[in-house]
Amino acid sequence: MAIIQKIRDKYAKVAGGVIAVALIGFVINDAFNGKSGSIFGNSTSLAKVNGQKIDPRDYEQRVREYLTVYSISNNGKTVDDNVRAQINEQALRDMIYEKVIDQQLDKLGITITAKEEKELIYGTNPSPMVMQYPVFTNPDTHMFDPSRIKLYEQQMDQIDKTGKERENWTNFKSFVIHQYKLQKFNTLVSGSLYAPKFLAEFKMQNANEMASIRLVKVPNTVIPDNEVAVTDADINAYIEKNKARYQIDEAVRGIDYVAFDVVPSKEDTLTAQTALTKIKNELVSLPTTEIPSFVSRNSEEAYRDFYFTKKTFKSPYSDSILGKAEGTVFGPYIENSSYLLVKVLENKSMADSVKAQHILIQPHEGMDDSAAHKFADSLKLAIDKGASFDSIAHNFSADKQNSDKGGDLGYFAYGTMVPEFNDIAFSGKIGDIKVVKTQFGYHILRITDQKDFETATKLAIIVKALFPSDATETNIYTKATEFASKYNTTKGFEDGQKAMNVQKRIADNIQIHSFSIQGLGPSRELVRWVYDAKNGDVSGVIKLTAPNTRYIIAKLTNIQEKGTLKVNESSKPMIESIVKAEKKADKIAEKYKSQTSIDAIAQASGQTILTADSFTLSNAYLDKVGYEPKAIGYAFCKTNKENTLSPALKGKDGVAYMVVQSRVAKAVNPNEGMIFYQQQMMEQQQIQKNITNALQEMLVRKSNVKYYNDNIR
Repeated sequence: MAIIQKIRDKYAKVAGGVIAVALIGFVINDAFNGKSGSIFGNSTSLAKVNGQKIDPRDYEQRVREYLTVYSISNNGKTVDDNVRAQINEQALRDMIYEKVIDQQLDKLGITITAKEEKELIYGTNPSPMVMQYPVFTNPDTHMFDPSRIKLYEQQMDQIDKTGKERENWTNFKSFVIHQYKLQKFNTLVSGSLYAPKFLAEFKMQNANEMASIRLVKVPNTVIPDNEVAVTDADINAYIEKNKARYQIDEAVRGIDYVAFDVVPSKEDTLTAQTALTKIKNELVSLPTTEIPSFVSRNSEEAYRDFYFTKKTFKSPYSDSILGKAEGTVFGPYIENSSYLLVKVLENKSMADSVKAQHILIQPHEGMDDSAAHKFADSLKLAIDKGASFDSIAHNFSADKQNSDKGGDLGYFAYGTMVPEFNDIAFSGKIGDIKVVKTQFGYHILRITDQKDFETATKLAIIVKALFPSDATETNIYTKATEFASKYNTTKGFEDGQKAMNVQKRIADNIQIHSFSIQGLGPSRELVRWVYDAKNGDVSGVIKLTAPNTRYIIAKLTNIQEKGTLKVNESSKPMIESIVKAEKKADKIAEKYKSQTSIDAIAQASGQTILTADSFTLSNAYLDKVGYEPKAIGYAFCKTNKENTLSPALKGKDGVAYMVVQSRVAKAVNPNEGMIFYQQQMMEQQQIQKNITNALQEMLVRKSNVKYYNDNIR
């Protein structure tokens, strides 16, 4: 899953204030509370791992932890259904992995002590996640300050009297400890791996030897399909011969389904369009002073006091709107599933970017807001009379990130600063010095440069989202229920597609613990049905709500249990094509077995002789020749003599014949010893990386995991 990995990768970028308490409270209540008080009712287990249960309550708590960390790392971003499904699945996967490694750690006598846990949170060198927690950064040094952790814990109940702040901090600490356990085990295993000397020697030898070949490739297409018959017995024999390649590590299911998407009807579209058409004339004549309140009454998006350019107004209609005469009204027009009506309020020439300096004076204990304002005014007066802006910034600015540079902010684009600061910077001229108040305090701002002037346009934008009405959804649901009631048999499902003109779609590789299905999004209810149904069963109407509402009727078409791949409608075409290719290759090899030279094979087959010069064994793909790993490997085989015709080399799409013209070794590098050491270290790092990436999947696959389908919600 991508979500938790994203949290790990991006956590160093966490910015902003304390986590969004209200958001998390809403998410948790919505996800877990209800009439039963638990998403699992009276069930006792989600899964068993080598006989050990995963308790639903533990799982609920783990999801809370992941939701908390997701909110922090995404600055309080709303958790939608897609993200929630990914978090639910990742939390379950991680808990199963923990059960597996707990058993391994117990055997090894390795534990995570209370002291270790304390160091992870409160130590002088704690977890990197704790070090990046926003409230633990010293505002003066902009560095992590461990003393602020205890202070935060003492004050958090004053910050939030509901107790959610403390609960979220507890969730966060628990997440850090769980991740440390996984990391500790992964490091233990990867650190025990070693790249032996012979492996590095082998790689260097391969890199130092080059070959040149002449090759003829006879494609499988020279044998017509009607000359090659593939029976079920052939397919089964192939799978039996290649059992190791066709092992299914975890049971999967496949379905056919039809979807009745809830989309706006013509009537819904007309309703949205008409609503804007009715107010268009009023908008044309409305005074500019009344625009903000008019937009707030009639639009689903708030009014923005903003000047747009082609860089910031991302619309295919920008040329029809930007720079037009003041008072021009454009629309209604449809864009991104909404109808828009736009009025041009003002045009002016404005810089694309501004360079400025600032001195920040912040109210604090001993200096209230009024005193801070007066102090900022006095400093500006001193600058107006000739005092050094740079020196005052160095001595008095609260913004320590740039005070040593005279408060220099560099160049910044329109809209990237807080509104009050942005307006002064882009409405003034070079050399202006003004005092402006923002949420951070009082800024003494000096404009030092402006560049790339262009026309910027202030707009009033009224938005009406285009969405299906209740009547539309009822109509679509009625069609779905009609399909489900009339065509609820294996044959009927196929008949219903034609009768009701709906397209059949396919979803494969559905696992019992999946919360989403490819192409359908979050769909846990459908997954539960899939694992309760028999092959050929047709479902009732199942409602999915993300990313848009749709009603699904599914037919179970494929049941593949753990073990050797079972041939069915889904897997048969793939295996059949491989067997057919092998049979064609056998026919080609038989046809040219009497030829003794590559020139004779080229002439007899009508194919061109290809050449490849001075390549190494690491080249699986060669210009002119293409992807022929078997032929390339044979070119370096010591038993293959130069200037001798090779046997038929069967590839995926044809048969290759070749002659090795030469093999030569590169000159010995005088730094070969150092290169060898570097090669060995690279091999070791690659082995460790590969095992770390595959460890969780590998260990879970080797364990006995039993899921309780009805309990996973």
